[in-house]
Amino acid sequence: MLWLNHLRFSGRKFGSYTIEKVAGEGRYGICLNAYSNRGARVIIKWFKSSSIKRDKKRTAVEADILSKIDHFSIPKLLGVINEKGGYGLILEEKPGDTVESMLFKHRHQFSRKEIFRIVSQLVDIIWYLHDKGIIHGDIRPPNVIINNGAVYLIDFGLSRRVDYDKNTFDIDFSYLGEFLLYLLYSSFKSKKYKKFAWYNELYLLPKQKILLKRLLRLEKPYENIREVADDFHQAFGCEEEINYIENS
Repeated sequence: MLWLNHLRFSGRKFGSYTIEKVAGEGRYGICLNAYSNRGARVIIKWFKSSSIKRDKKRTAVEADILSKIDHFSIPKLLGVINEKGGYGLILEEKPGDTVESMLFKHRHQFSRKEIFRIVSQLVDIIWYLHDKGIIHGDIRPPNVIINNGAVYLIDFGLSRRVDYDKNTFDIDFSYLGEFLLYLLYSSFKSKKYKKFAWYNELYLLPKQKILLKRLLRLEKPYENIREVADDFHQAFGCEEEINYIENS
């Protein structure tokens, strides 16, 4: 299907933007690399007609939320394409590799220093969103980009407004906990054939285990991002962790 979409979109024009190639395809849409008449590179998120018919409100919510966001680490919404042939969002392109690509394509092993820098920035981004009453809802390796130490959070297709009933902030905390485990496991080398739970096989300080268990709702869940930020910096920026980093 990817090559068919490439034939369909390559060279196509939307206003002042020209499609270069298909960057990827998801369940709800297609990401297209494009450039403007002035050479500025952008991403066009083109929604499949089936997804629009199924949930037209959902596509409108993403555009509305992105229009309210102004943060260096989040792609800006540059415009909307709304024509008979379909609907799409024009987004600022953020350079770098996704964490998914770094983990599974390049087999990158994240050091504890890298993990601290990456998650610290990610927590700051989540803090910004939550202060605006926005839940990202999909903080996973394919949606986090790293470029020379800078962290970007992309894909707001599952984002929503908090309502403190059905949609609560702890959705993002669960994703953050799973994301942190991906980074920690990237350098894990098991010496045993038997698999254990993450809290029994990873090298973690007690306060780090508590942080992860609370993020993953295995213990008392976090109520807000401020608590998460405080505990993360105490757990992964503490003297014992720094000593472990320097000696490993």
